This record gives sequence, structure tokens and C-alpha cells, in this order.
Amino acid sequence: MKKVKVKALGNMFSIFGNRGNVWTDTAHAYQSGRGNLCGTPALSSNIAAMVGMEEVGCPECLKQIAISGYVQVPLNR
Repeated sequence: MKKVKVKALGNMFSIFGNRGNVWTDTAHAYQSGRGNLCGTPALSSNIAAMVGMEEVGCPECLKQIAISGYVQVPLNR
């Protein structure tokens, strides 16, 4: 799936990820009041925001974005 810039999701979303997510380029989409779209708990420091990551790379978050219609994300099938 193609990565999505978190700004394209709107003001209710931010980027979230720990060091592992930064190293593997799999940051999550964090929705205010809900948490990460994939359901992964946001219990660590938000290293992804600290280093300035801008793109959501978590495959499950991208799937939820596509299913929910937050932005047009093509599913690679």
C-alpha cells in the first residue's frame, strides 16, 4: 500500500511511532480520542513525531485509512 502523509488525513490525526517504527518506516496514524488506527497501543515515547516523520507506513493503519475513506489510498491487490 502506498504511504500517506499524515497532513492529508486532517487535524484529528497525527503521526505516532516508537524507535522500531522509525527504523522500519512504519509509523502509525493516531486519531485524537481513538488512538492508533491499527489498534496498537500508544504506550511509548512518540519518536516518530520527535524526528519529524510525515508519512504513515503501518500496513494495518493504511488499510484502515483506505477502508474508512479518510483519503483515497489504493490497495495493492
